[in-house]
Amino acid sequence: MKQQPAGESKPKPSQTPKRDLPEGMHKLGESVTTEKKTWTLAPSTLTEVTPTGSAKGVPHGWRAAKMTWTLTNNAGEIQPLLDLFPTVRYGSMGRPAIGFTDTGIEGMPDTVSADPPRVKPGGTYTVTMGIAVPADAAGDPITITTRPKTLFGNTGDVAFFEGPFPGAPARKAVALHPSPAPETKKTLAFGEWNADQQLSIGDVRAEGTGDDGRPVYGGDLTVFNDATDGSGPPYTPMKTSVRVYYGDQLKEADLIGALVPTADETAFIAPQRAATHHFRFALPKGTKPGTATVEVTDLGTALATFEGKITDRSS
Repeated sequence: MKQQPAGESKPKPSQTPKRDLPEGMHKLGESVTTEKKTWTLAPSTLTEVTPTGSAKGVPHGWRAAKMTWTLTNNAGEIQPLLDLFPTVRYGSMGRPAIGFTDTGIEGMPDTVSADPPRVKPGGTYTVTMGIAVPADAAGDPITITTRPKTLFGNTGDVAFFEGPFPGAPARKAVALHPSPAPETKKTLAFGEWNADQQLSIGDVRAEGTGDDGRPVYGGDLTVFNDATDGSGPPYTPMKTSVRVYYGDQLKEADLIGALVPTADETAFIAPQRAATHHFRFALPKGTKPGTATVEVTDLGTALATFEGKITDRSS
């Protein structure tokens, strides 16, 4: 009986490794080559750290971790270092994590400049990045999206990575599987999901008083990417914003700040993952609206409308 050459055996179906991430996503610790094969990106897993007195950007009580990115120049010429511009989210709702710097954690360098760092052919460049999350997010998945930039603009190479934040889970992990409301329902309640756009507005709550004495409120916009893999469109960029109205006459409230990263086309959402961003708005002094109506927009075009009761923060 002729023996099959070594290295050519194929695993039986039962031996085929089972992916625990959607197709097109990569575990932290795996390397990815850009579409033109000019760069290889190798992110490490996360290691928890204790911030020093030099740390900048870690909110009080949050947990901190670091990771390294090793970028290898596969081209036959010197190249300016890529700007990875990573978007980092944590948990099933995809809330934004915070980057920080510290001694030995320099963060991403300024590469889109007249004199960026350069890497020789076959050479590597290593960057250490700090990531902070709330204290109860230990063990939560950390999802990182990169879309590298050069001096000439975006490269188009979107990549998705995911791995756990160090530490035992402080809360039970909850997978997000949105159940859209009927398409015939034109105005949705807070917490319901729009069937077409796969987005939702969470509870709107009182958040105190602004410096000008006006009452301030806040809510969450969550967008879900229902694509089954990351091999191509539809990627779901988080480029939406909101308009908030109050009273029977739907007077428009004043938004406070920008819904980051509303206009940032690099903020793509991984397949079968969500992204959540917090918005805040102020109302005239003495106003007690009771309810709020939130219109979600995409570059000014209305996508969905939500309405609900404003919850007092003490309840």
